[in-house]
Amino acid sequence: MASSLSVAVLLCLAAAAAAQLSPTFYDTSCPRALATIKSAVTAAVNNEARMGASLLRLHFHDCFGCDASVLLADTATFTGEQNALPNKNSLRGFNVIDSIKTQLEGICSQTVSCADILAVAARDSVVALGGPSWTVGLGRRDSTTASMDSANNDLPPPFFDLENLIKAFGDKGFSVTDMVALSGAHTIGQAQCTNFRGRIYNETNIDAGYAAGATLLLSGQEQNAGPNVGSLRGFSVIDNAKARVEAICNQTVSCADILAVAARDSVVALGGPSWTVLLGRRDSTTASEALANTDLPAPSSSLAELIGNFSRKGLDATDMVALSGAHTIGQAQCQNFRDRLYNETNIDSSFATALKANCPRPTGSGDSNLAPLDTTTPNAFDSAYYTNLLSNKGLLHSDQVLFNGGSTDNTVRNFSSNTAAFNSAFTAAMVKMGNISPLTGTQGQIRLNCSKCALFQRVVMASASSLGLLLMLAALVSTATAHLSPTFYDTSCPRAMSIIKSTVTAAVNNEPRMGASLLRLHFHDCFVQARRKVANRFACLSDYGCDASILLAGNERNAAPNFSVRGYDVIDSIKTQIEAVCKQTVSCADILTVAARDSVVALGGPSWSVPLGRRDSTGAATAAQVVSSLAPSTDSLAQLISAYASKGLSATDLVALSGAHTIGMARCRGFRTRLYNETNIDAAFAAALKANCPATPGSGDGNLAPLDTTTPNAFDNAYYRNLLSNKGLLHSDQELFSNGSTDNTVRSFASSAAAFGAAFATAMVKMGNISPLTGTQGQIRLICSAVNSLAMASAICISLLVVVALASAASAQLSATFYDTSCPRAMSIIKSAVTAAVNSEPRMGASLLRLHFHDCFGCDASVLLSGNEQDAAPNKDSLRGFGVIDNIKTQIEAVCNQTVSCADILTVAARDSVVALGGPSWSVPLGRRDSTGASAALALSDLPPFTASLQELVDAFAKKGLSANCPRTSGDMNLAPLDTTTANAFDNAYYTNLLSNKGLLHSDQVLFNNGSTDNTVRNFASNAAAFSSAFATAMVNMGNIAPKTGTNGQIRLSCSKVNS
Repeated sequence: MASSLSVAVLLCLAAAAAAQLSPTFYDTSCPRALATIKSAVTAAVNNEARMGASLLRLHFHDCFGCDASVLLADTATFTGEQNALPNKNSLRGFNVIDSIKTQLEGICSQTVSCADILAVAARDSVVALGGPSWTVGLGRRDSTTASMDSANNDLPPPFFDLENLIKAFGDKGFSVTDMVALSGAHTIGQAQCTNFRGRIYNETNIDAGYAAGATLLLSGQEQNAGPNVGSLRGFSVIDNAKARVEAICNQTVSCADILAVAARDSVVALGGPSWTVLLGRRDSTTASEALANTDLPAPSSSLAELIGNFSRKGLDATDMVALSGAHTIGQAQCQNFRDRLYNETNIDSSFATALKANCPRPTGSGDSNLAPLDTTTPNAFDSAYYTNLLSNKGLLHSDQVLFNGGSTDNTVRNFSSNTAAFNSAFTAAMVKMGNISPLTGTQGQIRLNCSKCALFQRVVMASASSLGLLLMLAALVSTATAHLSPTFYDTSCPRAMSIIKSTVTAAVNNEPRMGASLLRLHFHDCFVQARRKVANRFACLSDYGCDASILLAGNERNAAPNFSVRGYDVIDSIKTQIEAVCKQTVSCADILTVAARDSVVALGGPSWSVPLGRRDSTGAATAAQVVSSLAPSTDSLAQLISAYASKGLSATDLVALSGAHTIGMARCRGFRTRLYNETNIDAAFAAALKANCPATPGSGDGNLAPLDTTTPNAFDNAYYRNLLSNKGLLHSDQELFSNGSTDNTVRSFASSAAAFGAAFATAMVKMGNISPLTGTQGQIRLICSAVNSLAMASAICISLLVVVALASAASAQLSATFYDTSCPRAMSIIKSAVTAAVNSEPRMGASLLRLHFHDCFGCDASVLLSGNEQDAAPNKDSLRGFGVIDNIKTQIEAVCNQTVSCADILTVAARDSVVALGGPSWSVPLGRRDSTGASAALALSDLPPFTASLQELVDAFAKKGLSANCPRTSGDMNLAPLDTTTANAFDNAYYTNLLSNKGLLHSDQVLFNNGSTDNTVRNFASNAAAFSSAFATAMVNMGNIAPKTGTNGQIRLSCSKVNS
């Protein structure tokens, strides 16, 4: 009796004590809860902006109770709320909540309530769409039942008048201001025709044009247009990022910068390190197949050839090994590692055997079959690539040469055992690589579309004074903007970095290999460098380097080393997004550089600061120039060191940059010779590979194997550990650890991930600074795959003729702050896009990184231009991620018009790809400009006149296969945005719409209809801060409506059913 009484007393005390909600409720019991919810919500909203409104509404409809009863499915004992009239066929987002609950149960079993998940997810949805944040009191418990009747009675329907709305909210303890503020949630989301049909056909207090517009629903059409069907892998991510950036910075963020940031964000998205991406690249206006073929090291390169190739780009052996660590993610085609599988001896036999199953010996059989460059953690950016090399499990010949008794062996060992060392070296190398000859200042262009240069147009000088002013301004611009800076776009395109990061992360999440692809794209862009003369109305000279020339169609893409380059679609996507926000501001060269960084980050690699301000090249390297610039995977250590030295990269840079092979894949043809002919390869490793890479040339040439078989999708130092075991896939990988001068560096990186990360970041920065176009050089391409118009190019040439002396002295300086003023959102746009892309497909991290590589033997986004470089042997049928870059570019253009170059996008995307995959980050110097070249004409479409009547509009759209969205008698479930002005942004536009009688629902418009709430609506319409403050307060109030706490209710194991 006494004990029972004690229990009763304790329960009472517990109930009293636990009934207080607290934001720190889970700090001890489940410390990762809030981060897990935020990550899941952000990913869901990035994937579909509408989901933000859905999750917010789910909380609303639950929180006239706040006990997660809305989540319960019907049972035999009760009929739940989901089928109540206000909820049926319209509530959504249950799958997101279920996913979050599953994740939380995996780390904190039966601890976090579904009710708290709903409350936090609602807050994070608002934040993800640009709205305010607030502190969420936690400690709710879940109900054990649900009631349809309660839902029908408690939730105000959309046809309520103002008096009934005030009463319904008042019954729950809300003030009139709370009610108006919470209605502002309709600044996002959509409503079904059945809920607004009565208003658009029967009410008079509605704008006539708005009512007519609400009856139309566009269907199909653009989605099936030729440019959108069957896109190359990875380019769409860049395109998406470009589109988003263009939306906020029109023609501000270059495709080159998108590539650079996307590469970084791809690495981050896969767990790799992050780094500061110097921005300010401009996009090249042309691309060269020959340069891509000559500049890019082949997978058959020896260690000497690799060192030589990287050295020619100013990267040392450590940079080379660190950058090779990018092979910790991504995949390679059978044709690139077939020789290694069947002919090399320094390959693990079981590893080779496993690979041979998918890479037959006969050339032409399975050539395109893929294998992860890192089989251990293929989707994580870590140091496993180096660990694989220690075991002779380097997929490519050029992987294993890094650890094959050569001078880079110690570096591989170091990176294999020390992830921090790898991350540090990788980020340093990425910064260096991102600085390889970027176009900056007035060089190149800021492409509107990363895959093509803008059209040439005529320049008309109205008077001598106008010309004088132009020349004076050009001189000032060339002097002021010729330095790369991580803050280059902070003002001109502030969302550029987030667009690149988001696009890269999404691409890498979608396919981990894309991280490696973007990193490689940046690499191949930066390494291709040659003096060239662009033939047009004016003679303009520029140098290939980190200038996005690889993005230009043709030329460089057709070079042999670029046949396998991919990620163009990611860069194109980034460019498209950036162009939408910052028109012709961010260069394709900067996009490439940032994308490379973000790719590494997306895969768990290090991050680094990317100097920005590159400009895009106005042309692309020839295939011959590409071949001469890039070290083949058959290069010896001496050749590798020499190749990198020629680019200003040390042997340490070489080893560090080779660490990029911790992600990505190689084709059988790139490592066949190593498999069958070399002895410094682990027998089991080689045997496994031979199964997928037959000895016969032409058989399985395209079959892929991971460059890092240990952790193929993680940016880590496993690549170096692989070299220590003679498991470097490429000859040029194992050369780094093959009793040569780089052995100790490999050992260092293999044993210290931090050392690798630091060295990689340093080398990436150095590589990103290889001959960038800055100042007045190059251009900022509007489209990363094509040079800009004659008007832009001619003006640039005229400026160049006058200020060439000034430009030549100052134009090569990139800065991580390049866009801080001109496009402050550029980095966040790139990072967001890269992260989203990597999250969607981890492979995308590798693709973006590779895209940056293949561009960055020039760093001018020329690789993004359609044709030309893309068809070069090293790029053809393998470069991907263009869509991500284009997407980033579009977003950046929207906020910073023609400010951020495609070249800078590439560079940042490469960094963000690494970060997205768990790799290191680094600072990316920006300010590149895009190379220039040919372009495509825009097609016009038929549009109904603005004077058309409703019926004429319906008829006109019907002829195009478009139907009425909300007819009088059908289409009940058709959707229309509640806020047509900024449908996916959480702002105060909803109230502005009400002032114009553009409230979609009756219950919306009654808030401003000569009633008591009119002044509140006016206040919120004119003062976004007042709305944000009131909304946050009201949300806290709503979250406190009768929560179950203490011993009330339960903590459900599954949000859709009570515990058994």
